[in-house]
Amino acid sequence: MTKRIAILTGGGDVPGLNMCLKSLVYRVIDLGYEPIGVRKGWEGLIQYNSQNPSSYSDYFIELTKNMVRPIDRTPGSFLHSTRLDPRHTPAEMTPDFLQSGKNTTSDLTGHIMDVFQRLGYQALIVIGDDDTLHYAAHLSQQGIPVIGIPKTIHNNIHGTDYTLGFSTGLARGVAFIHELRALAGSREQVVVVETFAAKSGYSTLLMAFLSGADRVLIPEVNYDPERLAWLAQQDKRQTPANYAVVLACDGTRLKAESLEKHASFMASVSGIEKTTASNAESELSLEKNLTGSGLIASRLLSHILGEEVLYQPLTYLLRTGSPDGQDLLGAANFAMLAARLLDEKRFGRMTAFVQDQMWTDVAISLAIEGVKIVDVDAWYDVENYKPKLSVIWSLEDK
Repeated sequence: MTKRIAILTGGGDVPGLNMCLKSLVYRVIDLGYEPIGVRKGWEGLIQYNSQNPSSYSDYFIELTKNMVRPIDRTPGSFLHSTRLDPRHTPAEMTPDFLQSGKNTTSDLTGHIMDVFQRLGYQALIVIGDDDTLHYAAHLSQQGIPVIGIPKTIHNNIHGTDYTLGFSTGLARGVAFIHELRALAGSREQVVVVETFAAKSGYSTLLMAFLSGADRVLIPEVNYDPERLAWLAQQDKRQTPANYAVVLACDGTRLKAESLEKHASFMASVSGIEKTTASNAESELSLEKNLTGSGLIASRLLSHILGEEVLYQPLTYLLRTGSPDGQDLLGAANFAMLAARLLDEKRFGRMTAFVQDQMWTDVAISLAIEGVKIVDVDAWYDVENYKPKLSVIWSLEDK
């Protein structure tokens, strides 16, 4: 009897992802399983129509050792990926054969469970970020045999102190900041470096600390652009090369009073008209469309300082490149742990690295039982937008 299992990846790409997939395929084949790759994450399971078997090859691929042998040499996801949560599938991503004609979003969990059972999979191994693993935990609660592998450069998944891709993303971020520091120094300017969209500023805070950035903005603390501009100007004056580096996590927001004060300017530079509705409604619209971006921080700083401010987003650059030693080790160890869980039929688990246990596994339900955010009181100088860190390892659970 063929022991078929499904493997999918979800969320943003990270260095080491393909190494993990390759290691996993090799290991499960050695254990007698037939791994099937699901293309484009949850979308592959959603789009497959069991009444039209010819669509199978569009969304599933039989993985062999020869096929995955070279994939660890390239970034990205060999299986491709999406950020879709099947519980809230937009109408435009819902296939015609599942359209109800009533809802703008649909919960397609029932369809995914049906596809899983029809295709005869014995297990589903999910390599994903926090949102992807949240849904994997939901499927596990519905009775699907699931094993999770945590991967995200944000290192913000509850239940593990390390996630695949975090180490390389951190190192690449520091290296890019140093390169941009040289450029800002040559031009004697302020540079705003944007990291990536995140619910927590943890990884951005660490990049700022390790790169020696002058100021850092994180989602946990709303900022005052006037205060930030004054601090950046002081940083320039105190630096012989007359420049300053501001690191911004995409997800930061202005203080409410600052949003109100600068609403007209922000609307003008963005091309979005300030509505004629109430001020509160207008500002809420601007906040939704504009803030949470290093671009907005750079435009505001330029406006306040009356000088050009460099702006450079690093979002996708941090997700590419060759994995460092830690992430190569993490990829291999997570793959071996997942294969062991599969062979022992211990489902509803997630591979993890926990400080007092090293490489281990935990209940995948832990992924949805907590939120990892920056301990602002312990790690962040709110008045001066600077990290205040000492010995660091991982986010604390809240």
